[in-house]
Amino acid sequence: MTTFDWVRHGQTQANVDQIFQGQLDTAATHLTVRGLQQAEQLAQALRSIKYDRVVSSPLHRARQTTAALTQVIPLVPEFDERLQEADYGQWTGQTYAAVSAEYATSFDPVTREVLPNELAPVGGESYLMIQRRVGQWLAEQVVDHPDDHVLVVSHGLTIKALALLVLSAPATAALPEPSNTSVTRMTIDPVTGRRYLQFYNLVTGNFN
Repeated sequence: MTTFDWVRHGQTQANVDQIFQGQLDTAATHLTVRGLQQAEQLAQALRSIKYDRVVSSPLHRARQTTAALTQVIPLVPEFDERLQEADYGQWTGQTYAAVSAEYATSFDPVTREVLPNELAPVGGESYLMIQRRVGQWLAEQVVDHPDDHVLVVSHGLTIKALALLVLSAPATAALPEPSNTSVTRMTIDPVTGRRYLQFYNLVTGNFN
């Protein structure tokens, strides 16, 4: 089995200010002091797990999280652009309050998640577009590293969209994005291709 532990990066100032980060890579998207502490605490929680590889999004907030993790997990990280956050198009850098006021019907009223096809019309990526690029990366790993346990550092909407893909579930805003430095575990049988979501958005507890 190929096992993937997906970690969402630590808290950023943009998270605090409820700004759509997307693929923005500025000082506002760097980790806060709390975000760095979250990453350090997660590293300690994962230290007993034997990972074969660490792969990260190249965005700075993911790199910072990865740096904290690899202080404890003795592996040299790899980086892949396909693990970046969704492109939010014209909404990138804007606040949730401003965007939701203008595009109220583009969001689920309960979860406040953007609906699956609402980002593409403003120049961003639909859930399907995210799933295609990250799904391609995932398939390559299963073929090339069928027995590996991989620690992956990525982003909220990216992890959520991939979880839906693993479950063969329809694109939906009913599933909230995972929290900062939460862990989501997916396993794939390289022989049958069967996919399993072992847990989603686990913040504390036994990760073994």
